[in-house]
Amino acid sequence: MTIIVAKSRIIEEKLDSPKKIWGLIFLFGWLILIFNRPTGRSGDAVTNETYTKILQAAKRLFIRKGYTATSMREIAEEAGIGKATIYHHFQDKETIFKTLIDGNLAKMHQSYGIIQAESEPRRRITVAAEVTLQFLYESADLLQIARREVPTSREKMLSNFTFFFTQYSALLEEAFQKGMEEKIFRAVDPKDTALVFMNLIQGNFAMYYLIGKRPETPEKAAARLLDIFFHGINALPETK
Repeated sequence: MTIIVAKSRIIEEKLDSPKKIWGLIFLFGWLILIFNRPTGRSGDAVTNETYTKILQAAKRLFIRKGYTATSMREIAEEAGIGKATIYHHFQDKETIFKTLIDGNLAKMHQSYGIIQAESEPRRRITVAAEVTLQFLYESADLLQIARREVPTSREKMLSNFTFFFTQYSALLEEAFQKGMEEKIFRAVDPKDTALVFMNLIQGNFAMYYLIGKRPETPEKAAARLLDIFFHGINALPETK
């Protein structure tokens, strides 16, 4: 009788095992659904958001305190993240600054494409003034920090600026040459005129930056510059 009961229990356990297995499968499946349910943002989106927050926080602190006086801990606090998280994205402070500079240089090269896309001479010159001043005003603080405190970034920026303004000058020269051929502009040396125009833009930016008073918008600064460049300062002839 004892043997029969024992065998019966073994059979019951064997019969019950599939139920236990399926029960565990159901439980694990339920847990997976809970912990992997959509949250509205993918992991990549969260990572990109954190990456951007770090860069924005670092830029604010670099401008406010200077590059040398800013620590990784302060950047993490400004971004509202843990210190360990910032090192997950960036090796050190110099890497963060280099990333900011690379972003500005990318914008600079994008502006070249915007200028090049304009074929009408006056329009190309107008766009050149607008996008260049826009870039300079947006980048002014980082450019100053790089010049004063980060020699490695300064050298990289200098080489990029040299290349960019060489290409930029060629686009302007092309516009002035075409404008003369189409009788839009009077006969002048297109290369010299391109250099004069570039100096006007850089001088406009430098003076505003040095005296600490920037125009309301780069567009308004460009409009004033273009008005003087296209129309000069001589009084217009009176119409009778």
